[in-house]
Amino acid sequence: MKSLMVLLIASVSSAYSYRFSAPALLGHGINSQNANSDDGSSTAVNANLFLDVNNGMQHLNAAQNTLSRRAVLSNLALASTAMLTSSSANAQEVTESSTMTLLEKRLLENTLSPPSYGMQATDIFYPSYFIGSWKSSSKTTNIYSPCGFELFPGGQAAYDATIQKEVIGNDILQYKARFISSNTNGDGDVVIADREYNAKEIARAAMGSFSVVDVKEATPNRFSCLLAPVEGSGGSLICVDILAIARKYESISPTKFICSEVVRQIVSPASKSNPNAPPTSPFSVKEIETISLYSASTANDAVDDNSAVKEIKCKQRTAMFLVPSQTDPVAFQKWQMSRGQPVDIRYYDVTYSRI
Repeated sequence: MKSLMVLLIASVSSAYSYRFSAPALLGHGINSQNANSDDGSSTAVNANLFLDVNNGMQHLNAAQNTLSRRAVLSNLALASTAMLTSSSANAQEVTESSTMTLLEKRLLENTLSPPSYGMQATDIFYPSYFIGSWKSSSKTTNIYSPCGFELFPGGQAAYDATIQKEVIGNDILQYKARFISSNTNGDGDVVIADREYNAKEIARAAMGSFSVVDVKEATPNRFSCLLAPVEGSGGSLICVDILAIARKYESISPTKFICSEVVRQIVSPASKSNPNAPPTSPFSVKEIETISLYSASTANDAVDDNSAVKEIKCKQRTAMFLVPSQTDPVAFQKWQMSRGQPVDIRYYDVTYSRI
């Protein structure tokens, strides 16, 4: 099953290309050689939902979660050395890095610093050729763990399992996506993602037809839903809240568009007998940055004619950052050890074909 939370967040934030179950819930691999650090600062929502839920429901004690500080610091040192001696494979796709926008650099150079931008838009406003319904397919192409396995969600076992299934096994998630016209910004009609529709489609594709129990709120800055996971949850319900804390988008050319959102993802247990009750203490709280670079394909670059755009390719990167906890000493220790770097980075290739 795909990483549910990553997909959910991607769909709720940028273009809804995240994986709603295992793809977003589990995690992929470690290869810090392709991760580059910079001096920028700041974070969207990612994938390890099922894993987070399973870990929370196991009620692991502090002794079981004790981390080896020496091992983590060793991994960080090795990652830093690799970054200094190896160039980013993703960055090689661009001949002149000096001409790249901020978001392009973060995506293609696999930047490890937190995002430096804030809430720069009320929503993501897409080019007009996005409007309509699309058949979408999402494939995980790579996974990195800049801070080592000890801080990677689920550890090496989760990494190995996800790499085997999604990257090596070529596991592709297929779902429908929709972009609609809106005039809520007061500047005339604009094109936005249909957040609720897209999130539901991703969840159903990844978790099953009856996985979405309720969507309580679906706005640009908050998405809240109640899910019924089918894997490893013991039949329990989970409440997922996704809060947007940063947003930015840029038009690179008539056929290229890039956008990013940083969200705080809160996963909490919910009561079956009273699913509308306020959520209890969360299983996990994370911040995730999702950057999506879209390239439209047309016969003669006729992007003024929306119907001429039959396919859109998307290269997507999600980066998961830990947040400090005042109530969980283990979570606080992990946050300290991460030193502000993401613990889980994933790349996806997404294709949108017009229906």
